[in-house]
This record gives sequence, structure tokens and C-alpha cells, in this order.
Amino acid sequence: MKNISFSKIVSTVFFIGYFPLRGGGSWAALLCLIYFILSKIILIDIINISQNIFFIINLLLLLFYLPLGFFTINNSISKENPDPHHVVFDEWVGMWIPIIFLEFNFTLLIISFFVFRFFDIFKPWPINKFEKLPIAYGVLGDDIIAGIFTYITVIILTLFIAF
Repeated sequence: MKNISFSKIVSTVFFIGYFPLRGGGSWAALLCLIYFILSKIILIDIINISQNIFFIINLLLLLFYLPLGFFTINNSISKENPDPHHVVFDEWVGMWIPIIFLEFNFTLLIISFFVFRFFDIFKPWPINKFEKLPIAYGVLGDDIIAGIFTYITVIILTLFIAF
């Protein structure tokens, strides 16, 4: 891990992408989920902010994560390695999308993690088309679409199963 930079820290989610066990994307998505749950507990349950303010904070974070992701991922990839395994901020952003829009329910959040990982790993159409976009647009694009698909899938599941 030479050349430690801001882009490397962010794009690897504080070096989770270098975790010795395989599945850096899964670890980043799981850390994202844990961070979200802890922030909810701290901000809503302890500090007592409203659900609406919590949602606005998370929406603003998502809007901040998008350009941050494009910038840091572009600085962390190369022509030789356009989507390195250690770059996992795209999984963080993709996971953030469904969890901020879903009802805060542990079961739904856990299901969203597994659905997101399914879409991110298997990349069904049209997710696989976004992966082919150039530079960080492809690295981040497929995860953004996977996050949107995750949200839609979990919402559809809630129509048929009570969680």
C-alpha cells in the first residue's frame, strides 16, 4: 500500500478494499450498513433528531458521495486496471441508495444487503451495461443501478411478505 492519498483512503473505504479476506465489496457494503444503523441509533434514538432530518442528512450524504466517488475512484484506477478489487467505495454508494429510502427495519436492511450483493456480483441486465461506461462512471454506475434495483426489489418483496 504505497502512495497513501485522500483518494486511496476514500476509494478503498479506509483500506477495507485491502482486507486480507476476499470480498472487499461485501465488507464495504456491510460496513456501510453498520454505519447507517449506528448513525440512526445515535442521531434519532440518542440525540433525538427527527426522522425527516435524518433522511435529509442521508440524502445530502448520498449527493456528496456521488462526486466524491467519481473523483476518488478516477484517481485510484488506471488503464491497466480500470476496476481494481481494492476500490470498494462504489459498493458503499450502491448500498447507501436503498437503505436511506427504506423503512428502518432490521430485516429489510439485512435483506437489502443480500439483494444488493446479488445484483452487484451477478450484474443482470441492464446493470452490466453500466459497468462498461468509461472510467469511474463504469465503476460507480453499475453499483448505483444495483442500489436502485435493490430498493425496487425490496419494496416489491414487502408487497407480498410482511417484515
